[in-house]
Amino acid sequence: MSEFTEPIFERKLIDLRDSQKEIQSLSQYCVHHRLHCKAVVKVWYKNIKTTAVTRKLTAMYLANDVVQNSKKRGPEYAKEFGMVMRKVFEHLAVMDFDDKTIMSLVRLIGIWQERQIFEKKILHEISKIWDQKHKNSGAAKLTGQDSESPKKRRESSGSGTERRKSREIAEIEDLLDAPMLTSDSNELNDETLTLSPRQGGSPGSGDPPEPEELIQALQDLENSASSDAIVREKIAKLPPEVSEVARIETLQSVPEAKVLHGQVEEASTLLDDYNLRLQEELKDRKKVGSMISEFLSAQRDLLAQVN
Repeated sequence: MSEFTEPIFERKLIDLRDSQKEIQSLSQYCVHHRLHCKAVVKVWYKNIKTTAVTRKLTAMYLANDVVQNSKKRGPEYAKEFGMVMRKVFEHLAVMDFDDKTIMSLVRLIGIWQERQIFEKKILHEISKIWDQKHKNSGAAKLTGQDSESPKKRRESSGSGTERRKSREIAEIEDLLDAPMLTSDSNELNDETLTLSPRQGGSPGSGDPPEPEELIQALQDLENSASSDAIVREKIAKLPPEVSEVARIETLQSVPEAKVLHGQVEEASTLLDDYNLRLQEELKDRKKVGSMISEFLSAQRDLLAQVN
């Protein structure tokens, strides 16, 4: 999983195509970097305000997938997206969408209400905004027609191009139903059951790292403070007088005192910096220990899935 920076995520949003696979892939990236949820939502909000009208629904499907698939790991995304969702729908309400897009958003809001994705107040506000948009459009006439499952509409278009486009749209809309699947379902196929360390570790295991992340973390420890031979040698070679209080009593001149003061200051700075690095190393080692534990837990879960 690549690192997170705002420019990187912004580029990913710009390059995002309206396909189920790409939306799910970018959603996994967001969930993985949930510690940056504030920045993720900030960049996403900027993108949906500026992107083309034809791409706004794709951005909404991405937000939906991120929120629903991150719920089991924490409420961060639901909270952050919830804070901007009213403004998002106020923005969408003035867009010139076609009827199918309007109905897709009607359906999206309905699923959010059914599953209580956001707080009731937020759901009420965005529903009120979009209900007015719905009533003022011709999409109301399509309500009975579009209440069907997307899968049932895949073959409804006439030409081959239209059927392909309809199928792509329907596959994206299927993402809305995906979180409803549970481990008890007998209808899971190969695409649903993904053998990945990120499918969900044991309770309390957290989000397991990718092998590359774990390897990098272990390599970083090789450059830790306790492995810094140069600094350790400098500390070993510090003059004994910098740590001997009795040395002060033997001073016979101001220049001699200044020299000792300089040596003490230099030693103190060296030791303070080294102690800070040791404290950071201790935190890093605990973090790596947790990463190893989570990774092993995830691997055991994968073995259980295979068996």
